[in-house]
Amino acid sequence: MRRGVRGLSLAVLAVMVIITVVGAVAARAAVKDQESRLLKERTNEIGLVLTSSISSLPGPLDVLGGVLRATNQSASAFGQASAAAEVGTSANSTFALVRKADSGYVVVMAKGPGLRPGEMLSGVRAAAFQTALTNPQIVPTGVIGSGAKRSLGFALGPPVAPAGTVLYREDPLGPIGAPRSAKTAPFSELNVVIYDSPRPARSEVLAETTTALPLKGQVRTQPLPAGAATWTLQASAASPLVGTATEDAPWIVLAGGICLALLVGLVTEVESRRRRSAVALYDSEHRVAETLQRSLLPSLPTLPGLDLAARYLPAALHQEIGGDWFDVFELADGRIGLVIGDVVGHDVAAAAAMAKVQSSLRAYGWSGAPPNEVLDRLDGFIANFRISDLVTVFYGVLSAPDDSGGRTLTFANAGHLPPFVRDPDGSVRDLSAAPSLLLGAPSQAGAVRPQGAVVLSAGSTLLLFTDGLIEVPGESLTTSLARLGAQVAAAPAGADAASVCDLLLTNLSPERLRDDVAVLTIQLDAVVAAARPLLAQDTRA
Repeated sequence: MRRGVRGLSLAVLAVMVIITVVGAVAARAAVKDQESRLLKERTNEIGLVLTSSISSLPGPLDVLGGVLRATNQSASAFGQASAAAEVGTSANSTFALVRKADSGYVVVMAKGPGLRPGEMLSGVRAAAFQTALTNPQIVPTGVIGSGAKRSLGFALGPPVAPAGTVLYREDPLGPIGAPRSAKTAPFSELNVVIYDSPRPARSEVLAETTTALPLKGQVRTQPLPAGAATWTLQASAASPLVGTATEDAPWIVLAGGICLALLVGLVTEVESRRRRSAVALYDSEHRVAETLQRSLLPSLPTLPGLDLAARYLPAALHQEIGGDWFDVFELADGRIGLVIGDVVGHDVAAAAAMAKVQSSLRAYGWSGAPPNEVLDRLDGFIANFRISDLVTVFYGVLSAPDDSGGRTLTFANAGHLPPFVRDPDGSVRDLSAAPSLLLGAPSQAGAVRPQGAVVLSAGSTLLLFTDGLIEVPGESLTTSLARLGAQVAAAPAGADAASVCDLLLTNLSPERLRDDVAVLTIQLDAVVAAARPLLAQDTRA
C-alpha cells in the first residue's frame, strides 16, 4: 500500500507539472503573439512616418524647376532658389542641374558643398539621371561613397526639370552607426534599419538605430516605397513591447505552477498517509469486532430428533461488521428455544450490545415464558439500560415431538424477516404471522405483543436468517424473499441441514455481501448429526 500511495502522489505531481508546463507554453505563445502584433503596429507607424517624409522630397526640386522654367534657366535665379530651399533641408545639402553629355552627365549649375559646375557625374548618379529622364517620379541614387563620406541623392527629370535636364539633390549620410537618442524619443523601444534595396543587405544600409546587424529575435520586414525605387524597412524590439511583467509571465506561471504542484503533491501524500492510517485502524477494529462477534455466538447443541446447522459470514472487505446472531438452547421444561436477531449498528458497540441482548433473552426464555412475554421483557431491558437503539428478533419455542414426530412452534416476531418452512412434500411457506414492533421502538402502553403458532410435520425444515442473505441493492423485499423461497424449494430431497445452509450461501459473492449473514436451519425427525462447531468454514474461502 505504501508504494501505491507514493505512486499516486508522484502521479498527481507529474500531472500538475505537465499542466504547469502546458500553461507556461501557452502563456509564452500568447506573449509572443501579442509582441508580434505590437511590433507590426509600430513598424507600420514608422513606415507611415518615412513614407510621409519621402513624399516631401520632391518639394524643393519642384520649386527649383519652376524657377528655371520661368527664368529661362537663369543661374542667379537658381542660386537664390537653392538658398531658399536649404532652409527646410540640411545645411550640407547640395542642389544641382545636370545635362546629359557624351561621357555621362555634366553639372550645369550647383549650389552646395557636394558638386561644382562642369563636373562630370557617372556611376549610380548617372544611372539615376538616366531613369529620371523617362520617369516622372523622384529617383533615389542609392548609397554614394563609403564611411564618413556616404551620401544619398534624389533625381527629378521632366516635366519638373527643363527638357533634357535633371534636377538633383544630394544629402550626406555619414558613417554607419546608431544615433544617440533619449529613451523617451519616438520609437526608441525599437531597433530600425532602412536598406536602399528591395532586400536587406549589409552594404545597402541607409540608416539604422543599432550596430547589431542583422537584427535578432522577432524581426518585422516590409517594403518602403521611395519614388521610383523600393527600399526595405526592418524593425525589432529593443525592449519588450508588452512590458517586462508580461514578458516574464510564462516564467511566473511556470514558477507558480511548480510551487502549486509541489503543494498539491504534498497534500496528496499527507492525505494518503492519513487514509492509510485510517484504513489500518478500521481494519483492526473490523477484525476485533468480527472476532468478538464470532466468539459470542454459541455452539449448536446436539438434540435428539433435530438436525441443526448454522452459518455466519461477515460483510465484504472494508464493510462494517454488524450485530447479527442466532441461538438454540434448551428450556427448563425440556422445550427448545430458537432465536435469530440483528442489533442495529455496525461496529464493536453493536457486537457488544448483541452479546448483552443474547444473554438476556436466554435468561428470560429459560423459565419457559411465552415468546411474546419474553420479547416484552427484553424490550424493557433494552430501553431501560439503553443497550441499543433498535433490535429485530424472532424468538420461537419448539415443543417436544408428538406421536407422529411433529412439533408445535410457538413464536413472536419483533420486526425481523419471517422464517421459511419447507414441508416434507417440498412446498415452502413463510411464518409471517404475529408481527410486532422492533425492540427499542416506542410502543403504546399496555399493548400486547402478538404471538403465533404453527405445527411442523416430521421431515420439515425450518430456516431462520438475517437480511444480509437476501439484500440486493435496488431490489424490493418482496422480490428478494420470493427468490430465497425458490432456492429453499429447489434444495434436493433428503439434503441435511448443513447442505441447505451451504446451498443458500453458494451465490453470495464478496461484492454482493454488503451486510453480515446469519443462517440457522432446523430439520425435524432427521438423522441426528454429530455435534459440530457453530462457525463452519466461510463459503467464500
